[in-house]
Amino acid sequence: MRIDVHTHVNWLGYDADGLVGHMDALGIQRAWVLTWENVDGLTFNYVHLSCDQALEAHRKHPTRLIPFYAPDPRRPDAAERLLDAIKRGVRGFGECKVQVSLEDPRLLRLFRICEEHRLPVLIHMDKPLPPAFDHWYNLDIDALGRVCERFPRVAFIGHGPGFWRYVSGDEADDPSAYPKGKVAPGGKLIELFRRCRNLYGDLSAGSGLNAISRDKAWGRRFLVRYCDRLLYGTDQFDRAHLEYLESLKLPRVVMARIMGGNASKLVRVGRG
Repeated sequence: MRIDVHTHVNWLGYDADGLVGHMDALGIQRAWVLTWENVDGLTFNYVHLSCDQALEAHRKHPTRLIPFYAPDPRRPDAAERLLDAIKRGVRGFGECKVQVSLEDPRLLRLFRICEEHRLPVLIHMDKPLPPAFDHWYNLDIDALGRVCERFPRVAFIGHGPGFWRYVSGDEADDPSAYPKGKVAPGGKLIELFRRCRNLYGDLSAGSGLNAISRDKAWGRRFLVRYCDRLLYGTDQFDRAHLEYLESLKLPRVVMARIMGGNASKLVRVGRG
């Protein structure tokens, strides 16, 4: 089964029906529908994507779309909102995309709920980049490692430029959102994958695709080595990720795990 772990509804002009149509065109059977909630609405390029929208999309396509929800931890009632969403059918926590430290006590409280209810946690990470220096979310790759160790039963899924740039040990030498060139040894993210068995990688968006394509030979080895913890996702509406993965001629078992096998273990659903 093919599963896209990073989609949204009412995003880039696609409603729930449009999303499913796109999935059909790519041969994708299921998709995780993620939210984006920010209490001040002031962060760069913000689009409010609500829990109700994700749940409504699931009601329209119950065998295809799997709802997630990440309340803004700065809400006084964030924990209550998450617990209510779980009762209503939410199956994961995401997309966590707020200007809060990963070790903020308000966010740790939500991670504890995810641990209790066995929800995977999908986190968007960025770093300040010109020209919009306020464009950052969930900073600090080192904090991610500490959070993974603090909640070993939670599957943490990293995504975004502030996550994938750390595949290379020389990430500080290229301040762009999508560093180019050969991957240098010593990447912090590789060390985290070795150390934290509950850390996964969402290959979606330009950041994920860039990480595995900037150094093609290295990227193929990485996909094979960590095929049990990498997840196919798009975060957009094109064929770029699928076509690149298919072009690598990966072993069948590797491709099967990345394209849906790992996701189906993190969120178990009946066949539809």
